[in-house]
Order: sequence, then structure tokens, then C-alpha cells
Amino acid sequence: MNNVRTIFHIDMNAFFCSCELIKRPYLEKKPFAVGARYSSKGVLSTSNYVARKYGVYSAMSVSDALKKCPNLIILDSDYQFYIECSKKFMSIIYEYTDMVEQASIDEAFIDVSEIDMHPLDFAKLLQKRIYDECKLPSSIGIAPTKFLAKMASDMKKPMGLTVVRIRDIKEKIFPLDVADMFGIGKKTSPRLKELGINTIGDLYNRLDEFKDFFGEKMYSYVKTTLEGKSSNVVDSERYNSFSSISNSRTSYEPLTDEDQIYEFLEYVSDITSKRLLRYHVKAYTITVTIKYTDLKSFSKSKTYNDATNDKYVYFARIKELFDELWDGRAIRLLGTGGSNLEEENMKVFDLFHLDEIEKEENLNKVLENIDNKYGKNAIKKGIN
Repeated sequence: MNNVRTIFHIDMNAFFCSCELIKRPYLEKKPFAVGARYSSKGVLSTSNYVARKYGVYSAMSVSDALKKCPNLIILDSDYQFYIECSKKFMSIIYEYTDMVEQASIDEAFIDVSEIDMHPLDFAKLLQKRIYDECKLPSSIGIAPTKFLAKMASDMKKPMGLTVVRIRDIKEKIFPLDVADMFGIGKKTSPRLKELGINTIGDLYNRLDEFKDFFGEKMYSYVKTTLEGKSSNVVDSERYNSFSSISNSRTSYEPLTDEDQIYEFLEYVSDITSKRLLRYHVKAYTITVTIKYTDLKSFSKSKTYNDATNDKYVYFARIKELFDELWDGRAIRLLGTGGSNLEEENMKVFDLFHLDEIEKEENLNKVLENIDNKYGKNAIKKGIN
């Protein structure tokens, strides 16, 4: 195989909304979104392109979205249907190659280096088949690295085809807003702009100037990706290693006090949510398990409309299930889990918080070792 590869990043356009249009074609020209329809505190998973003209975007609160577009139609998510749609468009891709790395429910990298067709012709064919047979619009980025393919797929939506070669980086990538660079966290771009770094070109050109400030990981990431030297390896097994993430802990002594129980439950929940973060997945289905002192175990699960790996949202859902399950008896073990997993878009760097997840996981391991040696609550984390 040649060292130079041709990588596609295939990104479904407004995927959840596109799926809903299959069931509700009459919504095509109306502003609508998918999200927590009956909760003013909920957020939108995505919005269609009509709604985006009003300034309505994913992750926006329902209340803010309705202020921008009072006639916005909000639909509850139908995740099982979205999975079916995902499998359908992925099956088309697999007809041509098994060099596929599905990065989330609505996007995938594929290595087309060995396909006997001009890459642009093949991209047109693939895009047309997915639209004709699945009714799903997509954008495809074509490049020699995964980073550049990902950046290219975001440049033209919907139904875009964009080629970015290494020689195109200065022309096509450098003028973009630094916030548009894949791998720059939402908390990072405002801080960069405070330093006068407004475009991706600014970031690259001033990289050495701020090397100590950025840190070695961020410096290496930006330099490698913007010089066209980042990964071009499509790993078909990358996201197939697990279908759920869980964690359980046995208390040193039976838990009877309610405050003590909730504290222990939060500790167990926190470890699980950090593991979800570490593996870049969110869980739609949440499970809590209780083992009583008679060693009998009971579990309760619930599938939510929106997936999460946020520690506070995750714990709120765990507590909700726990309150429904616990019968008041003394507890020996508590467990929490997440399944029905959704891959996050490839992990973004946050310049100022890059190591927090790893540090938190290491801290949890230290606390666990101390508990095992000296007993429960020998030392506890503070709350800020």
C-alpha cells in the first residue's frame, strides 16, 4: 500500500432532521428541530437548514431557539429510527470497501486509495446513492489525512464535495476562523482571540511565539495537522471494542444513612461519566444497580431522548432511577452504567482543560486505593 492515502470524511447533513423528513416530508420548507420538545430547559440536538437561517443551531436551549424563531417546530428524537437510517447508509459504503471507520452515528472516514475510480467521481457516486436510496443528504471531504478530510466536509453543506490537498492548506484552511478548526475546544477559541489569534493561519504562524503557553500537546497537534502530517490511518475496529460502559463499587460497610448513600452513589456515578468522556461516547440508556446486604441485586434502566456524558446530567438521571428502585434497605454495592452509546465527534482539544479527564480518572484510582486500604471515606474529594 502507498504511504499517500486518499481519505473521505462523509458527514450526513442535519442528520436527525433529515431522518425526520423521511417520515414527515411536509416539513421540508418549515423551520424545525429535534430536541427536548416539552422542556424549556432542554437543548436541541440539531436543526434543519430553514431553522438555521433564523439563527437556530444544535446545542441551543429550547427557550432561546423559540425566541429566535417563534414558529419553530420541535420534534422528539427517535433514536432507534436514526440508528436504522445510519445502518442503511453505512451498508452502501461497505459495498465498496471495508476500510471504514464510523466516527459517530452520522459520519465516517473511509480509505478509498484502492478503489479503481477517480476519487471525485467515486464521491459523486457515493453521495448520489446515499441520497437516492436513503433520502439522506451528505457532504464529503476528500484529502490525504483524516483531519483535512474532516475540515473539507464542513466547507460545503448541504450536499457538498470538497477536495483539500496539502498544497491547499494555506489557501483553504488558513483563512478560516480559528473557531472552525477541528480540535479547538469551545473554551479555547475565545482565549485565542484575546491573544489576537483570529484565523487558523494566525494560530499556525504564531505557534512558536506561544509554544510554552500552548503546551507540548497542543503545539504538536496544531503543527502536525496544519503541515499535512497527521494520521491517514482508517481504523475499522476503533469504535467496535465495547457496547456499554459501567462501574460498580462495594461499600466497606453497609450503607444505611441516606446522605451517605447519595454521596457514595455520586462517587460511583462520577467514575462512570468520566469513563464515557474518556472513550468519547455518550449514553442514551442509563442503568443503576443496587445490591443489598442479602446479596440480592436489582437494576433499573431508562432510555432518554438525548445522550449524555456530562457528569451532572448523568448523575441526575442515575439519582432519578435510584429513587425509583431503592426500597430503603441497607446497601452493600452500587453500580451505574451507560449503554446504547453514541460516539462523539472526534475528540476536540481544549487548550486549557486538555488533561482534566485523565487527571480526574487518576484521582479516582488513588481514592479507590485509599478506600480499599483504610476504609470508606478515609479521604474524599472536595466540591467546588
